[in-house]
Amino acid sequence: MKISINRRASTARSYREAVRFAVLAMAAALLTQATAQAASRSADPLAEVTRQHVNPTEKDLMKMSENRTQPGSTEMAAAKTLTTKVLAIGTWTAKAPPESRPAIMPSEARDTMRLMLAGKIDQWFAKIDGSGAVFLMNVTDPAEAHALLEKLPLGQANMMTFQLIPVGPLWPLGLLLGEPAK
Repeated sequence: MKISINRRASTARSYREAVRFAVLAMAAALLTQATAQAASRSADPLAEVTRQHVNPTEKDLMKMSENRTQPGSTEMAAAKTLTTKVLAIGTWTAKAPPESRPAIMPSEARDTMRLMLAGKIDQWFAKIDGSGAVFLMNVTDPAEAHALLEKLPLGQANMMTFQLIPVGPLWPLGLLLGEPAK
């Protein structure tokens, strides 16, 4: 008798689990279908928009309003004048023969690390040919970069000079703000 009751309970439990699985599968199918429909609608947003008739005068007015400024021209003009960092390319001077460098380098490394921790140097590199260092500095004024680099031990000893290049946003990317030609 116990065996038949356990079998019935087991069969009922299996049936309930099968029903739950079927409900979940149908819900998933409905969600997938709704998501696919929404994706197809967003892929072509103009598919359901009715085309309006535009007479030639309205077309000319649209062209005139569109041609006043190029898309992104305001952003490009601002980006052309914006300095966000200074690239400092250092070169050893004649006062820095290779045999004199080891004595000053520990203090140079410490002071350079202090500038990095203060947020004034973003990245630093060594030139592959060993002719100097390259810093990407978090300053917007080349004069500030020059003052900071001159305070370093190699700058004070006149052992390294830097070419300072103000850099900013890649402003030609502003051309991508416009609508593509059709």
